[in-house]
Amino acid sequence: MRNFLLIGLLLVGVAWWPDAGSLRAAQPQSGRVGEQSVAARDFGQAIFSTLTRQYGRPHNLLSVRILFPKKPLTVQAGKLHLEVEKLTGGARTGRRSFRVGLFVDGQFLKTINVVGEVKAQATVTTPVRWLKPKEVVVGKDVTAMKVDVPSLTHDFILDSDDVIGKQVLRPLPPGQPIRKIMLDDPPIVHKGDRVMIEVRQGGLLVQAIGLAKAAGKSGDTIPVQNKSSGREVIGTILSAGLVEVGF
Repeated sequence: MRNFLLIGLLLVGVAWWPDAGSLRAAQPQSGRVGEQSVAARDFGQAIFSTLTRQYGRPHNLLSVRILFPKKPLTVQAGKLHLEVEKLTGGARTGRRSFRVGLFVDGQFLKTINVVGEVKAQATVTTPVRWLKPKEVVVGKDVTAMKVDVPSLTHDFILDSDDVIGKQVLRPLPPGQPIRKIMLDDPPIVHKGDRVMIEVRQGGLLVQAIGLAKAAGKSGDTIPVQNKSSGREVIGTILSAGLVEVGF
């Protein structure tokens, strides 16, 4: 039954390990009385658990493959616990080194230098065509794609709803993940737009028609020319067509 379960997990591509603190409920024996083996799989379980506990994100499909040591280590029998020391490589993926402490029945035995290949995949939002700067993204411009990610704390955009309606800041090639810094809210006032200039002081409100001299989004400050006086002032965009100028 256990073999069928393992085969099923491999077929669906699920990376799953138990918690590192309970790795060995039943200790496999090394072949000698009073001894047990610590295999590559045990180190992989401990590293996987540590990474997911510290950096785990539900959308990342994480896997750990142990490159060294390949051969099982023999230690005394008892309740085995593997503890990964503070991670020095942060959340990055790829080939990494780990220091793993071996404990049996709560007693420290030794520290093992372990080398592993950490891989993570995520389903991200990517363009289906080249998107040029200042374009506003629409639904047909993007699709979902599974990609390898360089870090468990990447800033790739996962949900297409977080992309649609945004303005492109730099050229975005098709099939490449979109990062948050590549997009921004589109301007709600454009250069040359006719706007209402408001000046507030206490209960006093003065309004005038102006001409936007630059584009901007809500909260941006832009120069505005008063149509009546011809004077140019600096104001803050409150909404589309409305700019507030300090008194």
